[in-house]
Amino acid sequence: MPGRVFAALGERLTRALLDGDFPAYASVMALPLKITPRGDAAYVLHNLDELHADFQLYHANLTGRGVTDIFRQINEITVLDATHLRVRCTVHIMVRAQRIVDPFESRFLLAEQPDGWLISEIESARGHIRFSLGLSEIEGGAFLPKRDETEEDDGKA
Repeated sequence: MPGRVFAALGERLTRALLDGDFPAYASVMALPLKITPRGDAAYVLHNLDELHADFQLYHANLTGRGVTDIFRQINEITVLDATHLRVRCTVHIMVRAQRIVDPFESRFLLAEQPDGWLISEIESARGHIRFSLGLSEIEGGAFLPKRDETEEDDGKA
């Protein structure tokens, strides 16, 4: 059952991001929402305004690249207690049948709420989070910094 829970949640998340549907996106997120880019400091979105700003950046970057799907392949699900699941998955960002960036690992903490299961924490590759914020770009199958940085993020950390 935990796999089905995450698969359904992940599908709703993807559709909301690609369709630009903020209410659907907000419906799968718990606030406050902690986001941790591996190798950088975590940040927390405390309210709907902060969540909406974050959503708009990610949606714009996905649509700007022509992304048509995001597939999350479940690697491991850990039941922490009756109301919390930790999910480790490999993420594939797709334009039609082609990956635009090498697969990378993300981790989600799910919390069961009265409205159902929600995402309360996201940990992902530094480049992925920076891409979602408009600070990285995708080139040659990798997340590359837009600014003066020269460090490449292969998503494996």
